[in-house]
Amino acid sequence: MGRGVKLFKILGIQISLDYTWFIVFGLVAWSLAQGYFPITIPGLTTFTYILVGIVSAVLLFACVLIHELSHSYTSNKLGLDIKEITLFIFGGVARLTKEPDDPVTELKVAVAGPAASIALAAIFWVLMQIANTFSIYPVLSAIFEYLAMINMVLVIFNMIPGFPLDGGRVLRSLWWKKTGDLQKATQIASRVGKGFAALLIGFGFFQIFLGNFIGGLWMIFIGMFLQQTADSSYRQLLVKKTLERIKVSDAMTRNVVTITEDSTLAAVVEKYFFGYHFVGFPVSSDGRITGMLTLNNVRLVPKEKWDTTLVRDVINKISPDAILSPEDNAMDALSRMIDLDTGRVLVMDGDKLIGIITRRDIMKLMEFKTDLGV
Repeated sequence: MGRGVKLFKILGIQISLDYTWFIVFGLVAWSLAQGYFPITIPGLTTFTYILVGIVSAVLLFACVLIHELSHSYTSNKLGLDIKEITLFIFGGVARLTKEPDDPVTELKVAVAGPAASIALAAIFWVLMQIANTFSIYPVLSAIFEYLAMINMVLVIFNMIPGFPLDGGRVLRSLWWKKTGDLQKATQIASRVGKGFAALLIGFGFFQIFLGNFIGGLWMIFIGMFLQQTADSSYRQLLVKKTLERIKVSDAMTRNVVTITEDSTLAAVVEKYFFGYHFVGFPVSSDGRITGMLTLNNVRLVPKEKWDTTLVRDVINKISPDAILSPEDNAMDALSRMIDLDTGRVLVMDGDKLIGIITRRDIMKLMEFKTDLGV
């Protein structure tokens, strides 16, 4: 989810658009302008239909955003710490720093989105009735009717009990609460999700056979997306379970090479970056770790200044969040790296540096465990 356009923040949550969002926005606006509204309110100009289609598409994605914000606001209230929502081709995804620790939390987060969509459907239905009662512009009534209908469609679709839909999360939370087994609950919800996805794909091909090529193609794409996401969600849980059993001390690199603050960049590049082929080195001063020097730090300095620029002038200062204990687990390490948008964190025992752990270290250990079946 790193690619896309950052828009604004709401409730402290960064709202972003994935590039694929623009594709589906154009398709939705075009289909409303060319199909839905000409049938619902005939007799208008082409320009009016295009304008109404664009406005309705914007309001539709505003509803999707409110749906996702409801999930995220509830998550933040329950301590899950959502930092970003990305709208993309099939809806929206919130970036969690951690997963729910208990089934009740999972259930509360899962139902928050559909509850918001039901409220939106009710609001637009009331606005439609007001527009009809007072004979306000029929265009407004048509827009409100569409938004009331589409929000209820979103609720019905999302509450299908298959992962990763909201209904699948509800199913997972209930099964988790009943059995106490998150892995089994996720497996069942993922299987239901993949089953529903297969039905959607099959129905899509049937629609194409009947002549509804565009509608059938969308069903196939959505079904394929849901099938892939349901499968990856279960695999992610297995990876998480495995990483939680691995101590940082088992995955980290020991005998870390450090550099001193008063070295010049020219000397460090020649002796350390070319000598060890690492992309980052901890920096020390009087035996105390003060920061990290990476290749990116060096690249920002013109080469002609490397002889006169000291390491202390360009390093990244070490924050407490970038330090782990050897007893922490590899999942903590990976989550910390993602949260800090870094590729490595230091491992310290008190004030003593005993290792460094990178994403590559974690992935390599996971690859070994997978190959050996352990």
